Amino acid sequence: MCGGACLMLALMHLVVWWKDRTARANLVFSVMAIAAAAFAVLELALMRAETPEQFGLAIRWMHVPAWVIIVSLVGFVRLYLRAGRRWLAWAVVGVRTLSLIFNFGFSPNINYREITAVRHIPFLGESVSVAEGVANPWMLVAQLSLLLLVVFVTDAAITVWRRGDRRQALVLSIVFFVVAATADAVLITWGIISMPLTASLFYQGIVAAMGYGLSYDLFRAAQLAKQFQASEAALHESEERINLVSNVANLGLWVWDIRNDELWVTEKWRRLLGFAESEPVSFDRVLQVVHPEDRERMKQLVQHAFEGSGGEYENEYRITRPDGSIRWMAGHGSVELDERGKPAFARG
Repeated sequence: MCGGACLMLALMHLVVWWKDRTARANLVFSVMAIAAAAFAVLELALMRAETPEQFGLAIRWMHVPAWVIIVSLVGFVRLYLRAGRRWLAWAVVGVRTLSLIFNFGFSPNINYREITAVRHIPFLGESVSVAEGVANPWMLVAQLSLLLLVVFVTDAAITVWRRGDRRQALVLSIVFFVVAATADAVLITWGIISMPLTASLFYQGIVAAMGYGLSYDLFRAAQLAKQFQASEAALHESEERINLVSNVANLGLWVWDIRNDELWVTEKWRRLLGFAESEPVSFDRVLQVVHPEDRERMKQLVQHAFEGSGGEYENEYRITRPDGSIRWMAGHGSVELDERGKPAFARG
């Protein structure tokens, strides 16, 4: 059941990544969720093993999804939380990869030198299998990677906490489940406690915490998209009203982003000065339609407004329309300064 939930979450976030290839955290999460489901299946096979060979084989292959889970978790912390030291991340991945290689180099696996017998114990009302055998000291390599993972996520949690990030609860949940999974694996494989391996429960807890964080981001993105659409509709309505008023009053309105040299103008302004509907507008382009005898005076007026302390200005000038006719224009505008006292916007 939990494995099915992991696969459903994996599919959902795989679709998110497919539609937005920059959402790499969603892809990493999907891979980890699939690995957690596979780990749960192998854990179930371990509990139902009837022979030492079956038990040893199940443990051997459990290290593959475990490797994927650990590497994916490191990638998720780096990509989504933007935390965790890089050298620690590489240390976790490197040591875990080394342990995976050792796992397939030993028989039956890196956890046991030999499994002598499989016995059954009661667990949650069921009869499950546990192994008796000789522990393999090389499994310390695998457990070292788990210890490094604990250090890595704890360090990431401290970074997120200091940033005051809203995802503090998420990263603390990850720390808790990583520590719990590590303790579960160490205590059971060394025979300190006699119970079946249940690390998949904690891995699925990590998946649930990560899935909640990503799903919340999807919800917020949908809300922001809806707000943007509403704002865009309101802006369009406002532009239509401005165009209506300016047409009635025979006024052409404009806003000049001085730093980027971009002009927003009304339809009436374009018709008055002879600009096409989709033609880009800049100050230099406006100067080209100003009568040559008035062009220098307009440049000086604008320069004077920039060098002053902002405020309003008025001007009268001639323009040359596309058909060659001359038209007198009366301009009124104001310059807005930024926090450093530099001209930022002009409106008129």
